[in-house]
Amino acid sequence: MNITTASIVLINATRAFDKKYTYVVPEDLIGQICVGCRVLVPFGNGSKVKEGFVLEINPQDNLEKSIEYKKIKSVLEPYPLLKEDNIKLLEWMKRQYICTYSDIIKCMLPPGISVKTIKKVKLLNYDKSITYKKSNMNKIIHNLYCVGGECEYEQLRDMCGFKGFKGYIQELCELSAISIVESYEQKVNAKYIKGVSLARPREEVIDELENNAVKKIQQVRVLEILLDNEIVSVADIKRFAGVTASVLDTLSKYGYIKYFDIEVQRNPLSSKHYEKTEPLPPTAEQENALLLLKQKLDSKAYKECLIHGITGSGKTEVYLQLISHCFEMGKKAIMLVPEISLTPQMVGRFVSRFGKRVAVMHSRLSLGERFDQWRLISEGKVDVVVGARSAIFAPISNLGLIIIDEEHEGSYKSESTPKYSAKEVAQKRCEINSTLLLYGSATPSVETYYRAVEGEIDLIEMKNRPKSAELPSVELVDMRLELENGNRTPFSFRLMEELKKNIDNNQQSILFLNRRGFSTFVFCRNCGYTIRCPNCNIAMTYHTKSNRLICHYCGFTVMNPAKCPSCESGNIRYFGIGTQKIEEEVKQRLPNSTVIRMDADTIGYKNSHEEILNRFKEENINVMVGTQMIAKGHDFPNVTLVGVLAADSMLNVSDFRSSERTFQLLTQVAGRAGRGEIGGRVIIQTYNTEDYSIIAARNQDYVKFYNQEILIRKRLGYPPFSNIAIVVFNGRKDRAVFDAAKNIKQEVIEQGSSDIVILGPSRCPMPKIANKYRWRLVVKAMDLDILIDELTKMSDGIWKKSKDDDVMMSIDINPYNML
Repeated sequence: MNITTASIVLINATRAFDKKYTYVVPEDLIGQICVGCRVLVPFGNGSKVKEGFVLEINPQDNLEKSIEYKKIKSVLEPYPLLKEDNIKLLEWMKRQYICTYSDIIKCMLPPGISVKTIKKVKLLNYDKSITYKKSNMNKIIHNLYCVGGECEYEQLRDMCGFKGFKGYIQELCELSAISIVESYEQKVNAKYIKGVSLARPREEVIDELENNAVKKIQQVRVLEILLDNEIVSVADIKRFAGVTASVLDTLSKYGYIKYFDIEVQRNPLSSKHYEKTEPLPPTAEQENALLLLKQKLDSKAYKECLIHGITGSGKTEVYLQLISHCFEMGKKAIMLVPEISLTPQMVGRFVSRFGKRVAVMHSRLSLGERFDQWRLISEGKVDVVVGARSAIFAPISNLGLIIIDEEHEGSYKSESTPKYSAKEVAQKRCEINSTLLLYGSATPSVETYYRAVEGEIDLIEMKNRPKSAELPSVELVDMRLELENGNRTPFSFRLMEELKKNIDNNQQSILFLNRRGFSTFVFCRNCGYTIRCPNCNIAMTYHTKSNRLICHYCGFTVMNPAKCPSCESGNIRYFGIGTQKIEEEVKQRLPNSTVIRMDADTIGYKNSHEEILNRFKEENINVMVGTQMIAKGHDFPNVTLVGVLAADSMLNVSDFRSSERTFQLLTQVAGRAGRGEIGGRVIIQTYNTEDYSIIAARNQDYVKFYNQEILIRKRLGYPPFSNIAIVVFNGRKDRAVFDAAKNIKQEVIEQGSSDIVILGPSRCPMPKIANKYRWRLVVKAMDLDILIDELTKMSDGIWKKSKDDDVMMSIDINPYNML
């Protein structure tokens, strides 16, 4: 007898149950079940219903008789939610990032799609004369009767409030007094509205109207509208015909019209209007880039290429024309941008060029919008996906091209489990699909540029701006001299002079500071007490608008105290500066100016980032103050001045990438100036005018920066010359966390692996977050596969040994942020 089985992985499975399970496919489900589809299966001793995904289907002649295989309960969708390349990616990511199948599947699917089981208890035969021997059984029956004969299991248990509830329920089921009914629902589904259409042939309706068979004018109006429009929503026909629901019900009763559901697409772009654009004549550099890239695309082989183009060199136009060529080949594309704040501008350029062929994916969409955009992509109704990091998992078929703009950005690296790199996932996805992966940046990451220099990937350089536009002039201001001259404000005399000049000339300015809030910490001058978060032991940031102190790590907040909590002195002072304070300072010093701020505190609601950018551009606001989200990608023709405050603050971080980040941010923010017809100026304020990254940024000289940085990396054995992992242990007992880290390290050493170096355990730079103590190991290896194997052993070891101590471990391989 032939039996078909399926290999299934479970959603929300812990590491202990993270494996493929074999289930029998019932005969009535053969033909419905396919690889990648979602099913419900019984699991464990109690056969609790679990959600799972089919990864393999295996027709078998016989099964191992010693094992009792369970059957798949039902299929949730008769089509695959996971595409073929998703499943190949799944297996690779599980090993690469040392995580579970479930962790990765959740990245691949839109949020809200998971199934929730609803268990209800239903009263079957109620008879007042029947009394059960056990009073608690009578109580269950009485409570069910009082709520109408049906109630959710958990709610009924709470109503009854006695022990042994499950046993009494089973007894009542056996006596056929009640039944248990299970149903399943997901948080987000397709959206439908009620619609109407004619239920009779058009000719018959026209004939009855002409013969006055329909007597009421309201009914006539409805039928006339439906003669001109095949399908109309109920809401529209009531409004246009000026009728009530009862008129429609009457027409339905007599067979003139019929009701049905109309699916509505929740389109995040529906309220926006984009003017159609045509491809621009390419410059010589753009034409050369396109020629080379089209050849690589035509080869239909896995290739990687880096466009190193200065800010404003026209990389986006190259992307657009290359995607058009991809369409001509019958292929589709994914376009990644690093920040949500960049998405509206990039989406605008893509929709203007490609219209309805574009879908959008990022975290600021509503659950319904993300679900509908995901379905459009999955059903093959769009040809290009534009989005942030998560868009790399877009279920697009016939993939021909992936583009990663601003490839150096840290936001392409996930900081939550699974801690994947979108660049690495893109590499694997392009390898699976034999296609082109294109990186673009004015300031490529050291690792990517090293691969280009070494010939691992192709390098294309674009060194000029179109239309002979020049790079802005960049000036360094030594803030030490400002202090000597009595200037203790955040603004140098030079920057203030240029800000006033721009306001007089009706030109716009950007002020960049990579720190939000009003001040970095609140300090008592009498006793030295600094107000810290009780959960994280981190200095809290003062926000003047709400007069609150906020922890930016766990979200804990308190009102700003009038007196010192330690000595009750009123001598509380604020130290450090944030974007909020800079905004207030600009308003005070330039009272005739208009100011807008863009940071994590001002973009807390949907489309807020887009509204701020549009206001700045359309209302010609004088000054925008912001963090790194304003530093790259934006194109404002009237911005002629950029001021960078505390440029060296980014250097004073214990991270080997601090110089690289400083150079990248300074170069990117400087590139916002002078993108129109008027030349730009950039003023960089710093206390460290000698640092090589700041000097290279002033000269807009990436190669000089790279040559200096790569020597330091090589000497110290940092990436790209090694691989580094941060292994963080956390828990509520400090000693238990430390012991777990120490014991795991000792076990690895005893296994005798000489191919890795383990440093620590040491306290994390943020030693306590959300009431959990944190210790870490730093693990280095030349070979990535060896590093992954050793880290996998560590992960298995902590899972087996730390159950009693409640110690958790997270692994971040080649993290962007060492903190």
